[in-house]
Parts: sequence; structure tokens; C-alpha cells
Amino acid sequence: MKKIKIKKSNKKFFSNNIIFFDTEFSNIDIEKGELISLALVKMTGEELYLEFDYKKKELHPWVKENVIPYLSGHTTKKKDALNQIWDFVGREGEKPYLMAYVNQFDSIYWYRLFADPKNHPAFWIPIDFASILFSLGYDPEVMRDKEFFKELKIDTKKYNKHNALDDAKLLAETFKKMKALSL
Repeated sequence: MKKIKIKKSNKKFFSNNIIFFDTEFSNIDIEKGELISLALVKMTGEELYLEFDYKKKELHPWVKENVIPYLSGHTTKKKDALNQIWDFVGREGEKPYLMAYVNQFDSIYWYRLFADPKNHPAFWIPIDFASILFSLGYDPEVMRDKEFFKELKIDTKKYNKHNALDDAKLLAETFKKMKALSL
């Protein structure tokens, strides 16, 4: 039997090499949906926001009402987006961990964009912030609760819901505040 070497950090948080990310997509049905925006925010605050042409895509009514109004309209072609992402994340060194609020959807669109679950600039296992909340004793849907943000002293008025960049920035701010409180 092969022995497994367990990699564990002595720190409370395994790594600070995190990029917070969020996506918006054309349909809430993952079989029909296509990526329409993607945002990446580093721990340093550096950010990358990309939009993709959605005009010929079938848009779910919820997406039309809740996502489309927050798009800038400046679209990027897939090939250019891939290069921008590689440049932003880095082509050398240790791959960062991607963290999304609920990564099941965001990860699907990330992997589709790169067409390979391992050949992309981030560590292949994304981190799910909802699971972190759960493990800390919070309801995983607490990110919808104004009182939660009030306790963390986060002004949510500066963020537009369902805008990938604002959602990624809010996630980054929330994670940093919770991390600071737990040390």
C-alpha cells in the first residue's frame, strides 16, 4: 500500500495565494449557459474583469433582469481573454487557489473557458467559500444577510449584486475581514 504524504500548514489558513473569482452566465441551466463575464481579484486588490459577447446567446429572463444591466458592454474575444488571464495570474511559480462564493457554477465556466480541468493558471481544486462559512458555523447563505456584513463592517452599498467584479471584490473583502477576526 502506497503511503500518502499529507500536506498540512501550521497556519490557520493553508495559503494566502488566493484569487477570488466570480462569473456570470447566460442561463442558470448549466447545459445551456455560456460565460458572459468573469472577474478575478487578488489578495493585493489587483483585479481583472472580462466580458464576453452575449448578444447571440439565449438569455434566461433572470439573467436579463439581474445581470445584463451591470455589464459594461466592452467585450473580449476568448483567445484574448485566455492570454489576459494567464498574464494576470502568472505563467510561472506556484499556482494560486481560486475561491468563489459557491464555486460549483463558477468552476464549470472556468474549466469550459480553458477546455481542460488541469491546464489553466490556477490550482485545479477551487475553494468554495460557502463551505468555509459552513465549517465556521455560519449558514452558507449568510452572504445574503445584511446583518452579517454589518457585523463585519462591510459597506455592501458600494457593490452591485450579480456583477462578477463586484461579487469577487465583496468576497475578497469578506474573506479578509473574517480572516483578520479569526487570527
